[in-house]
Amino acid sequence: MFKKLSILYKENDNSAIETAIKVQDWLKNRSAECIVFHSIGFFSSFNHSEIMAIQSSDAVVVLGGDGTMLSASRLIGGKKIPIIGINMGKLGFITEIPRADLFNCLEQIFSGDYEIEERSMINAQVLRDEKIVNEYLGLNDIVIGKGIMAKISDFDLIINNVYVSTIKADGIIISTPTGSTAYNLSAGGPILYPTLKGLVFTTICPHTLTVRPIVLPDDFVIDVVISSHARDIFLTVDGQIGFPLQKNDKVRCRIADEKTYLIAPSGRDYFRVLREKLRWGER
Repeated sequence: MFKKLSILYKENDNSAIETAIKVQDWLKNRSAECIVFHSIGFFSSFNHSEIMAIQSSDAVVVLGGDGTMLSASRLIGGKKIPIIGINMGKLGFITEIPRADLFNCLEQIFSGDYEIEERSMINAQVLRDEKIVNEYLGLNDIVIGKGIMAKISDFDLIINNVYVSTIKADGIIISTPTGSTAYNLSAGGPILYPTLKGLVFTTICPHTLTVRPIVLPDDFVIDVVISSHARDIFLTVDGQIGFPLQKNDKVRCRIADEKTYLIAPSGRDYFRVLREKLRWGER
């Protein structure tokens, strides 16, 4: 059973802070040790000892929305440490446990009645003159797109070293199944069951309407080359980390060796999540 847990809560969120304190007290009453208690978000920072403490936990409790979970997943860095995500926000595809059910779900989890889901992560390398200049790990997606300039760009798509096409579009999304309900969904891409093995390639506002999303096996490698003058084109990881790209830069994406592990009470129904979050069946 989980004896050492870290609690990470959404920064600058009083409700998340108050709930985190209650969770800490609940864990202490069950003789569990809370080793890190820290806010996490776009601008939070962790020193080496804090990161090592988090990565030595038996489990991590995250209180926030999906953005908080994405930050926590990258912080854990693919270590086999399960995450209990508590939804303090509105949508919450990844943080599926609602705040109202928090302690009932914790009781269920600590009694051993839970499941651990393995979620694929995505690795992205930026190659410039055939040298790796940066490398990233994400849970949701890699997005290659324009900044403030409303201008279509050219992207060469290469899959497993085979040239596919030059695509004119506002941008490119390469998504994991977990990220298929994020930006990919907004851009018209398909929903993949979150534990499915694969990648989704989706264009953002393509100039040619025949360019459609592609679902690819998880052992495929996708290269996107910036083939037009890259003014204000950025690579974005999980919507949280950005890197400016130049003409002829190559972004190489593949399913990472690292995984994210999510804890859910037994009997979880992903289709109920879709009904509730996407309001299926409502008029």
